[in-house]
Amino acid sequence: MNEDQLKIVDVQTRLTEAPLKRPFVTHLHQVSAIRAVQVQVTLRNGMVGIGAATPNEQVTGDTIASLKEVAESVIAPELIGLSLGHLETLMGRLNSVIRYNEPAKAAFDIAIYDLQSQISGLPLTTLLGGAKHAMATDYTISIGPQAQMVNEARQLVRDGFTALKVKIGNQPVQEDVAIVTAIADAVGPQVALRIDVNQGWNYKEALLGIKMLADANLNISFLEQPLPAADLLGLAKLRAESILPIMLDESVFSPADALQVIKAGAADLVNIKLMKSGGLYNATIINQLCATAGIPCMVGCMIEAEESLAAALAFANAHENVHFIDLDSCFMAKEDQLTKIKHQGPKLWL
Repeated sequence: MNEDQLKIVDVQTRLTEAPLKRPFVTHLHQVSAIRAVQVQVTLRNGMVGIGAATPNEQVTGDTIASLKEVAESVIAPELIGLSLGHLETLMGRLNSVIRYNEPAKAAFDIAIYDLQSQISGLPLTTLLGGAKHAMATDYTISIGPQAQMVNEARQLVRDGFTALKVKIGNQPVQEDVAIVTAIADAVGPQVALRIDVNQGWNYKEALLGIKMLADANLNISFLEQPLPAADLLGLAKLRAESILPIMLDESVFSPADALQVIKAGAADLVNIKLMKSGGLYNATIINQLCATAGIPCMVGCMIEAEESLAAALAFANAHENVHFIDLDSCFMAKEDQLTKIKHQGPKLWL
């Protein structure tokens, strides 16, 4: 009997790091460098697939050290000997081998899809759905002094960005809204603003913030994760009262989370991130659930390495239900290291 040439025979990992141009600050954390674990999966036929994962202690609950340890000591031994010819079995094992640790799973998932793309001879975007060729990303303005955030917004618009994501949530609501208003005044009504609170408000603050933002009549695409992730009842009630569309991010890691959000009526939009979902396999299910429920999606990212950003971009371009992308960390490294992602201004493609 011929040996299965699609069996996984080896896994290697290595750490990568690239300093950022400037620290990235949200309500939940501060990041100064792109730190990732790269995973190389080798098949019996000699093909090598590459994936990468970035940890986030405040969102996914892991560190660079724990991610690497789980990848090497827990996941790799379970996948060696399994075949890409039985993708359902392979992904079932990947998702069940350990609870949580979604970034570590995502690194393997991305490497497996890289191999699937090589085997089929199809670009990953085509393999996943092929809906679009390119999409324009926003650029995220992290939390800082108001003058700094306004100046950064002006420069980003000069650089060609037509949508800006604004991080708030560290100040009283009135100051948060004043920052958004100042940025809107600086860049003009033609620039879309996407406001991300990262769970920084309570219900009363959110009601006030939404009313103030609505009264200011700004070009706001949506308000992202205004309340704590687990408060689906509060988010559903807030959504019913809000004039602004509500996007959920930290509330949705898994397909099961997406289903709960849909049942609760808690979201107008959902932000899919491969580091939350454990990779492309689960991200596809989340998007299908949302599409069925009439909920458009955005594909976002952590401060990630290019391998995982490229996979996220392929996924976004593959699906009609992905209306927005927030994949700006490809521009954030101090030195441009892009080889897979092509761009013209904010427009990204592979």
